[in-house]
Amino acid sequence: MLAAKLQAENIVFLENQQLEGWEVDIYLPRYYLVVEVDGFYHLSSKQQARDLEKDSQLRAAGYHVLRFTNAQVYQEGSKCVQEIKQLIAEHNHKLKEAGKLEKPKMNWQKRLAELKEQLKNEEKKDPGLDRGQ
Repeated sequence: MLAAKLQAENIVFLENQQLEGWEVDIYLPRYYLVVEVDGFYHLSSKQQARDLEKDSQLRAAGYHVLRFTNAQVYQEGSKCVQEIKQLIAEHNHKLKEAGKLEKPKMNWQKRLAELKEQLKNEEKKDPGLDRGQ
């Protein structure tokens, strides 16, 4: 049901993928987002411990992990999709902000730029300099 709702929103995803040795229900590769839909067997303490380990390993590898229960998907499917879309929007916003930041130049890059500028200024003063005259 969640997959159908994501498709209706034109959100690209893969189902039942292996990541970091774990099978995940839904994976949005563009956003490093994993979505798990938990059935009743996820209520056992043994399975919950396993889910915590899975989430921890996936997060350590750089993935975002969202979990919904079957009840949430069936009763509030649009809210689940909205939460996924919110994460996507935050991801896109962070990328845009990161693109605006100018990366600091390293010392050698600054020195190289200075030398290029100096050479350009010297060539303007003596145009024959660049021809070995």
